Amino acid sequence: MKNGGLLKRFFRHGHLPIREDDCSYLWHVPAAERCEWVEKTQDCYTDSVVQYTAMLFCIFRSESIPLFVCGIFLIILWLSYLLLILGTTVDSFFCPSLVVIANIMRLSENIAGVTILTFGNGAPDIFTSLVSGSEDSIIMFTELISAGVLVTTVIAGSIAMIKPFRVHLKPLIRDTCFYIAAVCWITYVVHDERIYLWEAISLILLYVLFIANIVIMQACDTREEKVKSRIPSVPDPDVLHAYLLNKDTNAIAIPRIPTRSRPFGFRAKLDVAMAVELDRTRIRSDGIKMENKVKEIFKRPRDLFKEFLYDINPISREDWTEANRFFKIILIVRSPATFLLQLFIPVVNVTAEKRGWSKLLNCFQLCVTPTVALFLLNVWRVKVGMVPILPIFFAFGTLISVIVFLTTHADRIPKYHNVFAFFGFFVGMLVVYLVAGEVMAVLGCIGFACSISNAMLGITFLAMGNSIGDFISNVTIARQGFPKMGYAACFGGPIFNTLLGLGLTYGISAVSSSDLRTKIRLSNMAPGCLTFLLCSLLTTIIYLNITGAMARRSYGYLLYSLYLVFILIQFLSEFHVIHPLGMDHRTDEPDGR
Repeated sequence: MKNGGLLKRFFRHGHLPIREDDCSYLWHVPAAERCEWVEKTQDCYTDSVVQYTAMLFCIFRSESIPLFVCGIFLIILWLSYLLLILGTTVDSFFCPSLVVIANIMRLSENIAGVTILTFGNGAPDIFTSLVSGSEDSIIMFTELISAGVLVTTVIAGSIAMIKPFRVHLKPLIRDTCFYIAAVCWITYVVHDERIYLWEAISLILLYVLFIANIVIMQACDTREEKVKSRIPSVPDPDVLHAYLLNKDTNAIAIPRIPTRSRPFGFRAKLDVAMAVELDRTRIRSDGIKMENKVKEIFKRPRDLFKEFLYDINPISREDWTEANRFFKIILIVRSPATFLLQLFIPVVNVTAEKRGWSKLLNCFQLCVTPTVALFLLNVWRVKVGMVPILPIFFAFGTLISVIVFLTTHADRIPKYHNVFAFFGFFVGMLVVYLVAGEVMAVLGCIGFACSISNAMLGITFLAMGNSIGDFISNVTIARQGFPKMGYAACFGGPIFNTLLGLGLTYGISAVSSSDLRTKIRLSNMAPGCLTFLLCSLLTTIIYLNITGAMARRSYGYLLYSLYLVFILIQFLSEFHVIHPLGMDHRTDEPDGR
C-alpha cells in the first residue's frame, strides 16, 4: 500500500472529478485489487483488438513503480508505432490510388492537386475522429484544433527556415481568411455543446465551398497566364526578336520525377503530389524546361516469382539508398507492418514502372485480401442462409484471381488495371480505420494510467503524432523545390481535417439520434486552442503583408515562439499552475461584499 500510495501521488495530475464507474477511479482502489477492478469495469473496455488498460494493470502491476513505468513506456512506444503504420498506409497506399481515381473520374488537375497532400496529411486525423465518436469529443476536438496550431506554426515555420521563399499573397489570404471564418463558425456551433444535424452538414458544405473557390481561382489564373504567355502582336520586329530571345532565357527549370520500380515506397505520396503539380505547371506556362537529371532507376526483375518477392520486400533498394540514418532506422522498424501491407493491399501508381502492375502479387491479393477483410471486420462467422460467408468470399476471390492470371501478361498492363486502385483504396481505408481504433484505445489507456485529461491527450500525443507525417512530407517537398506547395498544404490540410473531421463525426452521431442532434463535451482548454489558432493565422497575414509576402527565417522563429507559448500555457493549465484561457474562475459572492 505504501508503494501504491506513492504511485498515486506521482501519477495523479489534473485533479479532475471522477465518478465511481469511470475507469480513472481505479487510483482510488487499493493497489492489490486494481487488476480485478479494471477487468470488471465496463468503462475500461474498448472495441480494440487488445485491452490495453487491463494488460497494463494486470501484467505490469501498479504495486511496483519501476515495472509500471516500464509498462507505460512500452505502451507509448506502441502508440508511436501505430501512428507510423497509420502514416505509412496513407502515404504509400492511399495517395497513389487517389491520383488514379481522380483521373478515372475525370477530375481536374486543380482538384487533384488540392486533394493529394491534404488528404494524405489529413487522413489519420479524419479516421481517428470517426473512430472516437461524439463520446470522445474532448480528445477529438482539441486534437483537430491543436493540430491546426501545430501545422500552421511549427511546420509552416520550418518550411520558411529551410527554404525562404516568396508567397503568393492572393491564395494565402484566401486560405487564411477562409480558415479564420471556419474557426469562428465552429466556435459558434459548439458553444452550447449541442450539435444539430444541419450544423454538422454546414461544416462539410463549408469545405466544399472552399474547394470550389480554389478551383475557380486556379482556373482564372490559368486563363490569365495563358493570355500573358502569348506572343505580343506588335509591328516592331526588334520587340518581337527580344521577346523570343527572353522567352527561352527566362524559362523555369523544374525537376523531373523519376520512375520508381515499385508502386509503394517512402516517397510515394511526394512523387504523385509533385507529378500532379508538374502537370498543372506545364499547362499553366509555356516557358517550362525539364531538368534532365534523373536518379538511377532500379530495374524490376522479369521472372514472375522473382518479381513477386521483389514487390513484397519491405525495404526496397531505392528507399534504402535515398534514406539517411534516421530514415533507415524507420525503414527497419516499420518493415514488419510494411510487409503485410504490401502483401495484401494492391497499389496503382502513375509514377511507378508498369504503374505498379505485378501479376502474381495482384492475383494473390484478389484471392486472399477479401477473406482477410472478413477477419479484420470480425464478420467471418456470418452466414448467408445456411452457408458461411467465409468460403463464399474465398471461392469467389480464387475464381477471379485465376481468371486474371490466365488472361493477363506479366510485362503488359491489363486494360482493367485501374480497378485495382479502387480495390486498394477501400482495403487501405479499412486498415487505417482499424489502426485508428487501436490508437484511440492506447490513448485512453495512457490517460487512465497517468491521469492525463482527454484534452491534453488530444493536444500532445494525438495531435503531434498525427502531424509527424505532415512535417516530413511538407518539409521534404519544400526541399525538392516546391516550398509553395508544401506551405499551401499547411493551411489546406488543417481546414480539411477540421471541417470534415468535425462535420462527419457530429453528423453521424446526430443522424443516429431521434431529435437529429447530439450532445458533446468540450474541455476548458478548448477556448485556448481556438484562440491560438486564430493568433497563428492573423500572425501569418500581418507578417507576410509587412515583409512584402517574403517568408524569411524570422517568420519561422516567430511561429516557433507562438507554438511554444501555446504548449506552455496548456501544460501549466493541465497541472493547475494557471487557469485555462477563456475561463471565469471568480467565485460568486453576494452583492455588497
